[in-house]
Amino acid sequence: MTVDDLRGAVETDIRRNWSDAAWCRWLDAAAVLRDQSFRNIVLIKLQMPGAEWVDGRQGWQRRGRRIARGASGIRIIAPAPERECSAGPVQGHGVATVWDVSQTDGRPLQLTTGRQAQDVFAALEQVAIAGGYRVDRGRLVSDSGGAETLHRGRRIVVADDLDVPMATMALAHELAHHRMHKRSRESSCHGIARLEASSVAFMLASRLGCLPDQPTTDLIATTAGIVGRTPPVRQVETLGGRVVAAANRLYDAVDRYLSPPQMRPGAPAVAFPELATHSPGAEVAERGLEP
Repeated sequence: MTVDDLRGAVETDIRRNWSDAAWCRWLDAAAVLRDQSFRNIVLIKLQMPGAEWVDGRQGWQRRGRRIARGASGIRIIAPAPERECSAGPVQGHGVATVWDVSQTDGRPLQLTTGRQAQDVFAALEQVAIAGGYRVDRGRLVSDSGGAETLHRGRRIVVADDLDVPMATMALAHELAHHRMHKRSRESSCHGIARLEASSVAFMLASRLGCLPDQPTTDLIATTAGIVGRTPPVRQVETLGGRVVAAANRLYDAVDRYLSPPQMRPGAPAVAFPELATHSPGAEVAERGLEP
């Protein structure tokens, strides 16, 4: 197995399965599989659709767990110095092997529970304030959906007819625009910018366990009308890389304003970024780069 083989597998999977449903599945996986590039997320879901938490052999050993006998590893692309099992580096990268938590046994894990939507909203509000904007609930001036930014008054207005989970998504959506897009006062939320912002908001809410009780496809802008039904693979990879990197950065900003999470023993279910150390490919994901 070589890096080129893995890249080919990603390209084939994207070409074969690209759809709103596939995009939502990859975002769901990205919310849980912290510190992985978008390309590795596609690879992990392709090899083990139910994967929830992956790490290398040494990473699991540091947590007091061992790889189960006969467990088949998941191959990903990682910076050459980080790979644990390689078939030769290509442009500074090699093939690494990781295993899902379900393929390990040993010391019980302490895992975080989901956050309350009102707590996440309050943390997002602090992120906005740190960026020079105050957050209000009220009637929107424009027909922009759940929230809008009034740059002249340095305000973000979240529609007052939204329940707390939807308001949280709307505020996260608007902050994603702030961090990803240079928007003029007259610009509206549409096209690729809308898809990216809604995807970042979905990833953040999914990672924190406070998604609204609605079908996933209702929470993310449709892909077909924006990038087409058969977009170039490189476009999808670039889109995924930008969304994953932006969601990780926004999560880190929000996490500074959240109280320490409650912990529970058991198997992974919602999120556990506080326990994660860097696994192979972590730095690639953090910088928003794709190997």
